[in-house]
Amino acid sequence: MGLFSWLFGKPPRVASRDVIWLTDAARRRGAADAVAAHLGAGRPVLVLAQFPATLAAFGEQVVGRGWPHLAVPSELTPAAALKLASEPRVLFGLVRNLKPDEFPPPDTAPPSPLPVVVLERHLLRAHDDRVTQFAEGLGSRAAVEYHVSMDDPLMALFAGEWVTNALRSLGMKESESIDSAMVGRRIEQAQAKIAKSVTLEQDADSAAEWLERNRAT
Repeated sequence: MGLFSWLFGKPPRVASRDVIWLTDAARRRGAADAVAAHLGAGRPVLVLAQFPATLAAFGEQVVGRGWPHLAVPSELTPAAALKLASEPRVLFGLVRNLKPDEFPPPDTAPPSPLPVVVLERHLLRAHDDRVTQFAEGLGSRAAVEYHVSMDDPLMALFAGEWVTNALRSLGMKESESIDSAMVGRRIEQAQAKIAKSVTLEQDADSAAEWLERNRAT
């Protein structure tokens, strides 16, 4: 173990970041641009949604832009994902269909060749953690990028309309995003608060429907 690892602990196997957009429309465009950048660089990309409605909307963009693509199977393991990532194309599916490795490869494994773009945060952290666990099986230095909108029901729990208005007044445009570790921490806090009110989770087609069906009043 190196000196910095001894002082600060081992770096995380998966690098996750939240890209925050003002609106749903801006989030959709931003996520699509991120996917296009990976394809343009000759890389495959795994695109995940927490809810079927989000995945369906993204699928329309994939078809409309003419990207090579493949819907992932109902149970996707990291090994299967890596086999499907043999060429530059979009692999897309639902987080609930991921099957993380029980024993991921060691830190000395080759770097992950498959970046992961997630179109939304779930209202429960456990679902986002599933993405991280899955990405650990893709190799070392895996990267996961979450795209979040200020319009999301989750964001509304701690950042009301006034935050959006404040960002606009500071000059933020819909074509711009922010990448903030502080916002990421607030998202995690909101997810923990929601988890306390959920006893038996019910699936839903969208985040708004999930919140209506699962959150105690």
